Parts: sequence; structure tokens; C-alpha cells
Amino acid sequence: MIKSAKRARSAEDKSLKRDLILQTAAELFDESPEALPTAAAIANQSGIAKGTVYLYFKSKEEIFLALLEKHYTAWFSDIRSAIGAEKPDADEIINALCHYIETQPQFFQLASLSSSIIEQNVDLKILLDFKNRLLETLTTTAKDLASRLQLEEHETCAQLLMRSYAMLLGLWQISHPPEKLATSVEQSRLALLQPEFGLEARDALAQLWHGYVDQKGNKSSGRFWKIGNLFAKAD
Repeated sequence: MIKSAKRARSAEDKSLKRDLILQTAAELFDESPEALPTAAAIANQSGIAKGTVYLYFKSKEEIFLALLEKHYTAWFSDIRSAIGAEKPDADEIINALCHYIETQPQFFQLASLSSSIIEQNVDLKILLDFKNRLLETLTTTAKDLASRLQLEEHETCAQLLMRSYAMLLGLWQISHPPEKLATSVEQSRLALLQPEFGLEARDALAQLWHGYVDQKGNKSSGRFWKIGNLFAKAD
């Protein structure tokens, strides 16, 4: 158990205590990712009174929304830092999209619970603030990517980033079955239903990004919007 710190007084102390709650929540979730740990369990493990936990977060879902936001921020930051070339090709972008997800499994474990559990049990204002911050991070990443691709507009990049996220999350979910099924002797017969994430993710992203990036030499924004619209019709 992590020993409780003194009662937070300064802004720095409060930030440290909030971080302690998030760190403890992350550790407990890693031990049993099938369900969100309770606020009581987080309080007990961190050495913080349960009432104190609720001073920082109104519910356990709010705790894990904050933890998920940290993952989103880190993912987009990782994408920007992983794209090193001034004029990246599609494969570099694809590898950048996959890197953080493959090295931080907790990200998509939480993301899989986001719309059905976490967001359903969070105060609307908290949720809207989270969405607005996420939009800002997405926009920053899209602008950076558009600049590297030498494009004047970034909206299509933002659209493709979100479609990439949706594809990756869907593939991650079907490639990570419940543990009882994953260890079943029948698993080999279900290989088509349980694809290997890394290979399938890159194949799927290639279909999305190669047609876009490989034609980036054409500066006509109208042409890029036609490509974006084509993907929209395919949804």
C-alpha cells in the first residue's frame, strides 16, 4: 500500500495527490482490467481516505476518464514525435499510429470501456471539457501532420486520424478476447475471428493512408476533399 501523504494544501500538493490517485487507479486496473476498480479500493491502496478521493473526482468513472485522457495526450504526442521525416511516407505515419498502442495496452483496455461505461457515468460538464481538450489535441496533431505533408488544410488529416483510431480500436477489441477464451484449446479454430493486432492494424491503416499520402504531391485541396468524401461514403 502507498502511504498517504499529508493533507494537500498548496496547488502543488493537490496536483501530487491527484496524480497519486491516478497512479493507484492505473496499477489496480492493470491487475484486473476486466472491470474498473472501486473508489474505495483506490483509496485503500493509495492510503487516502475515500472521502478525500471524492474531493478530487466525483466518481470512479471520472478517475478513469482522467486516466484515459492522459493516454490520449500521450498517444497524440507519440505520433508527432515518431514522425521524424520532414516529408513522411504512409508507412512512417502508420508505424507512428501503432507504436504507443502496442507498447501501452492499458490505453485501449480503457478506451474499450469509454463510451459504454466511463462516459455514461461522468458529469456532463466534465465530459464536455474532456471532449474539448481532446479536440484541441487532435487539431494540433492534424496541423502538424498537414504541415509535414505540405498541405494548406488540416481537416482531412484530422478526419483520417479519427478513422484510424476507430479502426485500431475495433481491431484491438476483436484481437483481445476474454482470457478464458484466449486460453481455450479451440483458439486455433478461431484465428480468423481473433487476428494478430499488429499485422492487421498495419494492413488496415495502409488501405486508409496510402491513397492519401501517396498523392500528396497534388496540392489541389479539392482533390484531397474528394478522397476524404470517398472514405465517408464507405463508412
